[in-house]
Amino acid sequence: MPRITTLLLLSTLLVLGGCSSLRFPGVYRIDIPQGNFVTEDMLSQLQPGMTPEQVRFALGAPTLIDPFTANVWFYPMTYRPGKGEKVSQKIAVYFEGGTYSRYEGKVIDDFKAKTSGRNDRELQQKAEQRQEEGS
Repeated sequence: MPRITTLLLLSTLLVLGGCSSLRFPGVYRIDIPQGNFVTEDMLSQLQPGMTPEQVRFALGAPTLIDPFTANVWFYPMTYRPGKGEKVSQKIAVYFEGGTYSRYEGKVIDDFKAKTSGRNDRELQQKAEQRQEEGS
């Protein structure tokens, strides 16, 4: 009987260990970026009348082009840090008559602060303090 209980407990732990929603203390989790990160600077380069090639040069290749609405390019991005909350943005670029007309969506404000871990921010603050003390 104790062997069956031990085996059942171990198999339950293995199954639960595969669940991404559980966070076990002391377990390292990697940062997972997915999609295309588009900055405000990249969007400021867009001008009405640009060709699709020019838009691709400014923003990079789109993550998704819907075959039913080929005049819209999608640039979704999700960043899931090992520690912290998920951050995402969705940018849609519209073309009319074969040229760029407009975009919709919002760029993530202060992306670095939202995606860097607490330890990274503490190290950055310590480095800035040392630099100020040395000046």
